[in-house]
Amino acid sequence: MIRILLLDLGDTLAHDDSVFAHVPEALETLHSFKTADGKRLQLALVSDFLMPDPPVTPAKIDKLFQQYIEILKQLNLSEFFKPFKRHITLSTHAGVNKPDRRIFELAITRLGLDASLSDCLFITENAGHIAACQQLGMATLRFASKAGGGDFNNWSEAPLLVSKLIDSGKSSNFHSALKLALSSEHEMELLSMEKEGPKVRARAQQWHSVPNPKAGNKEDVDVPIPVDVEIDLNKKGGIRSVKADQPDSEAVADATSFVETLAANEQVTDKPGPLPPGATHRIEKDEKGRKRLVRKRFSAI
Repeated sequence: MIRILLLDLGDTLAHDDSVFAHVPEALETLHSFKTADGKRLQLALVSDFLMPDPPVTPAKIDKLFQQYIEILKQLNLSEFFKPFKRHITLSTHAGVNKPDRRIFELAITRLGLDASLSDCLFITENAGHIAACQQLGMATLRFASKAGGGDFNNWSEAPLLVSKLIDSGKSSNFHSALKLALSSEHEMELLSMEKEGPKVRARAQQWHSVPNPKAGNKEDVDVPIPVDVEIDLNKKGGIRSVKADQPDSEAVADATSFVETLAANEQVTDKPGPLPPGATHRIEKDEKGRKRLVRKRFSAI
């Protein structure tokens, strides 16, 4: 039973001073996972770092540890691994580098768990470390920054693969993982789902264009409309394909009427700055220049 998720940092979660896309969202999702015994999945970083000059003292180790934590803070990832003394283990502490079994065993000890290496899943980009950890009886997933080189190359999909390996029967794990993947890569908000083997039938909100009354209906604005979605999973638990139906005419008509009502009641604005009194929605441009209706609050003020 996998109870612990061990993570590499360099070239796995981040490269130099940049975090890979969707890493924060993936870590937040993984923090919500439950294992087969109903307990929270434990996350920990295991990294090779600087070794203290001899003679080795606790003060020298702690000084290097603080340097590592500063790096983690600069990457805005430190919040996911608190308290640090439990959830971060360095070669600095173990006196050996990965993939020596002692650094992984020390990580378990620092977590304060009565567990073994067979209870661990390790994610890294290093193929050699993957092979060595498998020999130690650990489950593994290999991240690759480019397609074709590992088990996954997009962190938005990682929780789906972890969910399959945990195999705890916790539908909440899969639901959270699928929600992230659909949101990040397919611009859908998952509403509900039914899973049968490698197929998932879901209901999700997808952006759809309707006339924009703030522009005299001379251009469109995107609004979220519920659609039926069919998702095929691959053997690793990742997404093979996503097929979304077109929204039905009644749903489109309802969405069009909703936007018109918002405009008539002055509950929507397309102006920047503070939200005007009475407004609940704003028409905003996304990074691709598309105009989208975004709810900003639930009641007029």
